[in-house]
Amino acid sequence: MKLLGIISFILIGAVAVSISLNGCGGKAGAEGTVIAEFEWNGKHHITLEEMLQEISELPTYKQPQYQEAEGGYEEYMNLMAESRLILCLAKDRELDEDPGVLKKVQDYYHELLVDKITNIEVDQKLKLTEEDYQLYYEENKGDYVVQEQVRLTCITLTNEERAKETFQRIKDGEDIAALAVELAANGELVGPGSNNEIPGDTDFFDNTVYSRRAKLFSDMAFELEVGQMNEEIVHIELDGENYYLMFRKEEVQPERQQTLDESSVRRNVERHVENQKREELMTDWLIRLHEQAKVQTFSDRIPDAPEETEEEGGSEPSDDDDTPAEVEEENDSSDDGDTPTEPETEP
Repeated sequence: MKLLGIISFILIGAVAVSISLNGCGGKAGAEGTVIAEFEWNGKHHITLEEMLQEISELPTYKQPQYQEAEGGYEEYMNLMAESRLILCLAKDRELDEDPGVLKKVQDYYHELLVDKITNIEVDQKLKLTEEDYQLYYEENKGDYVVQEQVRLTCITLTNEERAKETFQRIKDGEDIAALAVELAANGELVGPGSNNEIPGDTDFFDNTVYSRRAKLFSDMAFELEVGQMNEEIVHIELDGENYYLMFRKEEVQPERQQTLDESSVRRNVERHVENQKREELMTDWLIRLHEQAKVQTFSDRIPDAPEETEEEGGSEPSDDDDTPAEVEEENDSSDDGDTPTEPETEP
């Protein structure tokens, strides 16, 4: 499949040559150093200059594969020969006259023309200033606020008796971080705190990371004072699994307004401003085109879409489809999982 993709890519270049020569590309008589030739309704040559030109027109990341790798030029030479042969065979079978192929060529040609004139009338006229960025940032400051975040040392277990035993050891004076290391070594940690590098460390998270089903844990984490532990084991049931959590609050990062100088904010603002300005230029240009061409539309002549009957509209939901809407929303949201880094079935 990979080889076929490369040949298809090279065929694009061969098609361009064939359009100009009305053949399979590289007909005899081409100037340059011949590096390959074949017979197909006449002799065809591939020159060194053609090959180097084609390689230079490849995507930048692909060029070293042939320019620098040992045997790269020879590999590309063979690919060129194979692509030309395939093109010759297709033309022999008159696929170049196939209505479907010609329609796609015409569509692509029109697409290129539209892209080119849009680039001239919109993209090349797009001028962005620091004032544009600053104005957008000020108007949308609320989008660039980092919510308050906390970091915990947390032990999450699935065995209730083991959880009670561990919690009692903490109450008796053992350190939760040391116990997290011990439990991690036994492969017992799951969910929040199952950090392979630093067992028990949840890293920083805000109060929107965990779903509603794990909100008890999240809310309690934010209510605790730094250094304080939950007084009782927190029990959460998710998808039929039971999780038992105990945790100590280690750090708090207060809510913070991000500035335009921060690289992530800067990139986001620049992208939004560019899209916004491009849309404005595009709209203005299309309005002028409409006025220039005196465009008229007659919406009343377009028949209404036929109403769907009950049969056409699809079957009624089955009795088995009893998933509550709010659960479906949770499942659809990539940012609203039960854990940011652990399996979805864990809190």
